[in-house]
Amino acid sequence: MLITLDDVTKSYVLGKQRVTILKNVSLSIAEGDFVGIMGRSGSGKSTLVNLIGFLDRQFSGEYYFEEKLVDQYTDDELSKIRNEHVGFVFQNFGLIEAMTVTENVELPLLYAGIANQTKTQLVLESLRRVGLEGLEKQSVKLLSGGQRQRVAIARAIVNQPKFIIADEPTGALDSKTSLEIMKLFRDLNINHGVTIILVTHDVNLMTYCSREIKVSDGEVSL
Repeated sequence: MLITLDDVTKSYVLGKQRVTILKNVSLSIAEGDFVGIMGRSGSGKSTLVNLIGFLDRQFSGEYYFEEKLVDQYTDDELSKIRNEHVGFVFQNFGLIEAMTVTENVELPLLYAGIANQTKTQLVLESLRRVGLEGLEKQSVKLLSGGQRQRVAIARAIVNQPKFIIADEPTGALDSKTSLEIMKLFRDLNINHGVTIILVTHDVNLMTYCSREIKVSDGEVSL
């Protein structure tokens, strides 16, 4: 199993009160899954994916990644795992405006210390997979919203991650462009075996997912 959470609870102290954001969450995600995490704003779904994506390790319970307890990794090891094995796609794209398409996409490879020749090949292949051939030297400032999200997806897949977390990836896009982006995710999942964790409050996007996880008031139902 790729990801396993066992009785995970996330809380913090606010004044004299303890506020619980996630309550006794247990779930599993296998390689090749396309999981949709549904929930309203404030439901706890963003906290859940931050935890899954190794951005937050302050919780009780157990998290296993590829059958190994996450608590057994050091902070440096988790940073390396996050950079090499997790791709992130955000609603606001998360691109660096002053950079070209290629410069944005190759960032994870720079952090990983990949050689230049290999880096170039991986960037070109990622751009091909998202349909952006020929735009390698284009400034991201000149791209449409849909093209920007494709750049973000290319960046997310360039280091061939174990899974992608897509947090409201169509939230800033019109309906036609949203459809194109969701079809791209489905292609990556079905034809390239990419495990995708989609976070959304849009029930219509669940049609693209093979599984649905509902989050409500910090509790999960499968």
